[in-house]
Amino acid sequence: MNKDEIREILAAYRPNGEDAADPLIASAKESAQNDPELAQWFTEEQAFDRKFAEALAGTPLPFGLKTRILAAAKPRAPWRSPWSHRIGWAVAAVAVLLVLFSSWRGPFQPAVSQADFRREMVSFVKLPPPLEFESSQLGQIQNWLRKTDAPAEIVVPDGLAALEPLGCRVLFFRGQKVTLICFRRGGAKLAHLFVVDQAVLPKLQSGAAPAFAQVDDWMTAAWREDNQVYLLAAQGNEALLERYLEGRGQQPDAP
Repeated sequence: MNKDEIREILAAYRPNGEDAADPLIASAKESAQNDPELAQWFTEEQAFDRKFAEALAGTPLPFGLKTRILAAAKPRAPWRSPWSHRIGWAVAAVAVLLVLFSSWRGPFQPAVSQADFRREMVSFVKLPPPLEFESSQLGQIQNWLRKTDAPAEIVVPDGLAALEPLGCRVLFFRGQKVTLICFRRGGAKLAHLFVVDQAVLPKLQSGAAPAFAQVDDWMTAAWREDNQVYLLAAQGNEALLERYLEGRGQQPDAP
C-alpha cells in the first residue's frame, strides 16, 4: 500500500476500536506506525474524530434530516471490493455530517448563501483541523495544492502573508473543493483562509470591499479576486481582520 491508500483506509477507522480486528485496518495501522509522517497524521486524525464526535453528541438533529438524506440518495452499483463497502459507509457518514452542519441552526435551506459558507467553514475550524500538508512556505503549500485540483493560485494579502503559514488541507462545500490554509497568529491562535471557485457564491463582485460578518466569537471577511472567493476567519474583531487584509488585491509572484 502507498501512503494515499493507507490514509484512505485509516480515514474510515472508527476510534471506538470496532475495526481493530479487520486485517486490512491492522495492516494499514502497522504501516502507519512505521512511517513518522503517517503516524503523526493518524494520531491527529483520531484526536480530531473524537473531538468532532463529542461536539456532535450534544447537537440535536434537525427535524426531517433522515428523510431529506434518503430522498436525495441515488442508487449505486454494488462495490466490487469488500473493503469499499465500509468506505462507502464512511462517505455516507461524512455526507450526513455535512448536511447536519448546514442545517443544525435552522430549517434546511438548499440555496447557498454567504452565511451558509461562513457557518460551515467556521464550524470546521472551531476544532483545530488536522492538516494534510504542513509547511511554513506558501510556495510549497501552493505546489502541493496544485496536485489536488483545489484552488492553488491564491492571492494572499500582505498583512496575512506576514504571518507564519502552518499548512493546508482540502475541504468540500456543495461538491466544490475548498482550499484551507492556516496561519499562526501567535501562541495557539490561528487565522484561517478559505478559497473556493466563485461559482459557489456568484453574487460576490470581484474588486468589491470585503464583507465582514460575525459567526459566534469568530470574525469573518469574504471577498472575491477574479474567479475565486476568499473567506478569512479568526477569533477577534473587524479591526484585526482589516490588518490582515492590508495589501489585498496585489498579484502573487510567479511560482
